[in-house]
Amino acid sequence: MFSMLNGRWPRVTAAGVPLTELEADVAAETVAVDALGAAIDDLVARVVGVQVDAGLDVVTDGSVRFPDPGGALLRALAANDLGPQGYLVRTWQAAALLSDRVVAQPIPGPYSLSRRVHDDQSALQREDFTLEMASYLAAELRALAAAGCQMALIEEPDVVLIGGYPAPNTNVIERELFAATQSHLLAEPVGLHAMLVVTGGSAWAAGPEAVLGAPYQSYLFDLIAGPDNWNLIREVPGDRGVVCGALRAEAAADQLPELVWAARYAASSNGRGLERVGLSNATSLADLDADAVGRAAAALAKASRLARLSPDQAVAEGLDPRAIRQPDTRPPHVRRPKPASGG
Repeated sequence: MFSMLNGRWPRVTAAGVPLTELEADVAAETVAVDALGAAIDDLVARVVGVQVDAGLDVVTDGSVRFPDPGGALLRALAANDLGPQGYLVRTWQAAALLSDRVVAQPIPGPYSLSRRVHDDQSALQREDFTLEMASYLAAELRALAAAGCQMALIEEPDVVLIGGYPAPNTNVIERELFAATQSHLLAEPVGLHAMLVVTGGSAWAAGPEAVLGAPYQSYLFDLIAGPDNWNLIREVPGDRGVVCGALRAEAAADQLPELVWAARYAASSNGRGLERVGLSNATSLADLDADAVGRAAAALAKASRLARLSPDQAVAEGLDPRAIRQPDTRPPHVRRPKPASGG
């Protein structure tokens, strides 16, 4: 059982200055490049520190180094800034120096990057470019592993745009391209834990064969924007991990009961067990302030800890006792409230 925060963090300095303003000043040559670099390094240190202080098990740099991580990766690939001394390895190393926790490296996925670059083309027209991107990123995964990275988060939000499942003749080519891309990415062992990250909607519509076909060790599913992703969780083999993106990061309300329920439900599917389950946020962190992100991190860490306890221990630690009543094992999106009695 573990906890982590997923996605972009707010790119704001400790003094409340958006990094976009500093980047504009650098472009206008009114601020030195070194000053921007120092501000970014300071922000990365604070991002990692918040996660460590909250007790999260897996941390990232919050993808704050660049205003557009996907664009930064594409530029690095175009410049051949790859391999052991390349962009991704340097980015991971800078964060890894700040913590002895597992530091995961987020990576824009090849399928979503390809749709971004060639958004006016069909899957058939994009196929060569997409598979080429997968080959580049497979090499980058191996370079990260050689540098000591233990986990990479492959972000594929555009899989939720495919749709069509189980209708056999809808978006078949897109589904096949997504599946082929992920299999190509992991065709050979990469030496680290690869997690497929799906946010912003339902990947169930793309079909379990496409989403789960490649040998990922774990999956992070958004269960707020994509509640049908519970269907996928029930299809994930029990020897693979599942991270439940179940926290509304912007909400101040107590979400511990929902988080603990989600963790235990995922653990029960296919005999997975809590040791292969994680908790994360579903909604974005990017527009939150630092205090709100800190509260989200603390809530995830606490929910992860409570999920590991016995029911009595969890209640003693502050879990709402209503969360451990005889559970309704149906996923939240198919539950319906009981009708009120007449009278």
